[in-house]
Amino acid sequence: PATHGLRNSHSLLEHKTARRQLQVDLQLFNDPKTVLLKSDADAHADADIYDAQQQQQQQQQPLPPSGRFPYGFTSEDKNCIPPEEVEGMAWALRELYETHGVRVFPRNGLLLGIIRHGGFLPNEKVPDADLGIISLDVDRLAMTPETWVKNEMLRVKVAEGTFHLARKGLEENWVNWKGMNPVTGEEYPYFGVRLSRRMRVDGISSSRITWAGRSNAVYPYEHGAGGFFFPRLNIGSYNHKSHTEEMLRYNTEGANYRRLDTDELLTEENNLKGKPIGTVFNSALDCMVLKQFYFTMIYVPCDYDEILTAFYGRNWSHVESRGEEGKGNTAAMKVSAEEDLQSLRNGPKPLCASSIEGPLPWE
Repeated sequence: PATHGLRNSHSLLEHKTARRQLQVDLQLFNDPKTVLLKSDADAHADADIYDAQQQQQQQQQPLPPSGRFPYGFTSEDKNCIPPEEVEGMAWALRELYETHGVRVFPRNGLLLGIIRHGGFLPNEKVPDADLGIISLDVDRLAMTPETWVKNEMLRVKVAEGTFHLARKGLEENWVNWKGMNPVTGEEYPYFGVRLSRRMRVDGISSSRITWAGRSNAVYPYEHGAGGFFFPRLNIGSYNHKSHTEEMLRYNTEGANYRRLDTDELLTEENNLKGKPIGTVFNSALDCMVLKQFYFTMIYVPCDYDEILTAFYGRNWSHVESRGEEGKGNTAAMKVSAEEDLQSLRNGPKPLCASSIEGPLPWE
């Protein structure tokens, strides 16, 4: 049920603060903010650099002339995104970051979809809520008195409820990732975190889950100048071959898939079974900025161009496809210029119309 990080939750119409949050979202649309985890002096200096980078990135970002991405609705429940999932995810990431400094952010295809289309990738058959969480932030919370409780679960208070962060272990079927620190050889204590946001009733956290998802750990990179890395999770019997083809091609286009133990750029020669492979981000990930996510806003790293380039090469803004089936065991290929333009014009994967009754809260 949680394989793709998407779960059914309460209707938007049931949420008592939907209209209040809409006002906040509209303000963020008109005046999006950037949050830096630095001192004021460093923040101002970085802001100047960031503004210059934003101007350069906006030249290649496929944002419509209106400044906002279009999005639509469909009654085909198997081919749409529940609006409550969009709202729940956006709120969750904002609350965790702004209240507790926990960096949970879209990665891989979800980040690509948000930056390039304004939502989930339109050509994904089964949309993945790809989230990353900085392992250092989880470790910091674990050291806070009375927050780490039995069953290895963190509970942190937020404005309207409680977040439960349950550490999850490593899966066994990944070809090039075994959960070991590539420099020290020590086993990481967890691979990711299951997130669940529970509402408060009369000041007490209830069992009612209003949003739930899973986020995989993004670890500090201990080679060279540092940064972070995300392990490559190829499954031998499913997508290892196709993903290897993609990694090698993307590396020729400026991506940053590396052997994590030797710090070598991945090539056909050093791509050996069982050796750790990951995407390396040359970023401190200490700055987050709000971007459009359908009808709301969601935090993404300020260095999203660097991260997308590390995953997909410098041509990440061009749409690719895995064919009509859209399965992971087929390597992605770039579509024609006409298909690319049409995809960008159509917006993200549509929202589910059937889960909304009556006027939409954000209209």
